[in-house]
Amino acid sequence: MTIRQMKRTYFVIMMAILWSAVNSEAGYQITFTPRISVNTDYSDNLFLQSENEAYDYITVISPGFTAQAMNRTWNVTLSYDTGYSCYEKFVQYNTLRHNAQLTGGIGFTKHTRLDFKNTFLLTEEDVTKVEEAGSETEESPLTEPKTHVAEKETVRRTREQHYSDDMLVVLTHQFGEADIFNAKYAYNILNNEDPTVQDTTRHNPSLSFVYWPLPGQFGVNASLSYKREERSDTAEQAGYWEESVIPSVGVKYWFIPRQLGIEADIFYTKEDFLDISDGRNKWDKSLKPSIRLIFKPASGRLGFESSLVNTGALASDPTRDFDNWQGSMKISRQLTKQLEGFFQYTHTVMDFKGNGENYSVYDPSVGITYTFAEGLPLTFSLGYFIRNKAQSEDDAALALNGNLGKTWNFNRHGSVSLTTSSGYDEDYIGAERLGFGIYYDAKSTAKYAFSKYLSADLYGSFRRDKYTDLETTRNDETRELGSGLTFQKNPWVIRVDYTRRTIDSTLSENDYDENRITLKVVLSPFRPIRLND
Repeated sequence: MTIRQMKRTYFVIMMAILWSAVNSEAGYQITFTPRISVNTDYSDNLFLQSENEAYDYITVISPGFTAQAMNRTWNVTLSYDTGYSCYEKFVQYNTLRHNAQLTGGIGFTKHTRLDFKNTFLLTEEDVTKVEEAGSETEESPLTEPKTHVAEKETVRRTREQHYSDDMLVVLTHQFGEADIFNAKYAYNILNNEDPTVQDTTRHNPSLSFVYWPLPGQFGVNASLSYKREERSDTAEQAGYWEESVIPSVGVKYWFIPRQLGIEADIFYTKEDFLDISDGRNKWDKSLKPSIRLIFKPASGRLGFESSLVNTGALASDPTRDFDNWQGSMKISRQLTKQLEGFFQYTHTVMDFKGNGENYSVYDPSVGITYTFAEGLPLTFSLGYFIRNKAQSEDDAALALNGNLGKTWNFNRHGSVSLTTSSGYDEDYIGAERLGFGIYYDAKSTAKYAFSKYLSADLYGSFRRDKYTDLETTRNDETRELGSGLTFQKNPWVIRVDYTRRTIDSTLSENDYDENRITLKVVLSPFRPIRLND
């Protein structure tokens, strides 16, 4: 889809929705909020180089608006900003930017709803600011579960334009108190003018349902997911494609409601892909049954959870077949009404049928869970895992996991949020098999309001991915630290922001440090403008 087609799509959808609103018999409301901003950036390493760093000043004047239409059964919001980026030194990169987001939903009946979200971005910028820890968004069907994914994106060394379009559509139907059916479709595209960066396209439709024939006691679930990803050729990298089909079924039975239960699931994965090492089409298949026992006593006695998971994989190349077993147990005790302590142990055994070195992973940890008055949990755990390999040197690492579960306000003026996760990955299926990996991921944000109009924030992130099974060990580390000062008095918002970003990579050409200072001034009315009576 071209940029012109993207713009036309946004315009047609918005006009159709507004026309429906005007002709709707039910009451509706249309609001419009215009804005204009002036943004000046200074970067001391514009092209993210490890040597021969170049600086520049970039000024962007950006008009924009947010339009919203809603009534009792549906809503739609279009947010759009455009601007022209002006470089002081490297004027050849002067260009237009576009940033648009269309979100909304419609309730067909009391129990059936369609939600959608589409985000389009056209820019020449290299990287975007990291997501703040604990950034709270309202739970909705569009909220996707977050899992650890190794970074695979190439560092951009130029300021060539690129655009991305991300779309998610979710149909939800609830046919019982806890019975629900979901149909989702996600689409992502990245197109680059830089010939050294791969273009990507992803499609991911999926279906899932949960049904409790005996409410609160016996339930069944099933899902079906299809994924396809395509990456283009570049002068330095061969393109490839991969697609997978993943059906699953599961059952849950509570012998004593909410206290003693058992869960069983089975996943089947069929993945086809182009192997870039020899240019041949190949496949992987895996079957993953699992069983889990749960005991949560109502009193302060010991609780117990135990699970066993087996992953058996076959490949078009028999030397990549393997059998993986993972068992875990968790013992917990309610120390007070709000505080729970726990001990957890996970043991993994990997048995390669062809190439590959067998290993076992020993992973003990201890932790606590504190539940706030509003029901939100704070969880922290500390552990140490060892991978004992059959022949070569062992791997070992500290594992720290934590989540405040919300933004914590420590007084009327300040707040803090924190998320940390660490552990290990096992990635032996598909086109990009990274093998055994150790990762650390942490984000934190602190905010403080000095007065009604003046506030400050401090944010940071740390990410490390280490994969030792590759021919060349991959060990990438990304650190970002920033702070900002915001003055807000309607209709003005003025913000000064400083960010330092550092990447240490196994490939020295990917290393860089960048310091960036941003001054942003926004003018917008205090209240949205009502377009209808």
